[in-house]
Amino acid sequence: MSANPIRITMAAAAMIAALATGAAADVPQIHVKYGDLNVNTPAGAAALLRRIRFAADRVCEYRDTRDLSVRAIVRACTNHSVADAVATVNNPSLTSVYEAEMGKSQANRLAGVR
Repeated sequence: MSANPIRITMAAAAMIAALATGAAADVPQIHVKYGDLNVNTPAGAAALLRRIRFAADRVCEYRDTRDLSVRAIVRACTNHSVADAVATVNNPSLTSVYEAEMGKSQANRLAGVR
């Protein structure tokens, strides 16, 4: 584990929500620090996944969620952002925790694995 914090950027799928809702094309980003975690342990990986989910919720957030199509887009943005972040970290423990939480087939579908 590095003494310096490692960062990942949550933003890849936020553009989906921005485009679908007509918002400006500025893509929000959140850096998730996890240098303080040992992501090679189940507890550390679970803690990082919680941080990633929290960041994805913030990045993909859209205040007016009365429209069901917008809700679906926001949910897709969040799911894609989490899957992308897990793939970016590329850690077997994190991937295992993520797949256990999501179900392996859904995790593969979100990550684009065939």
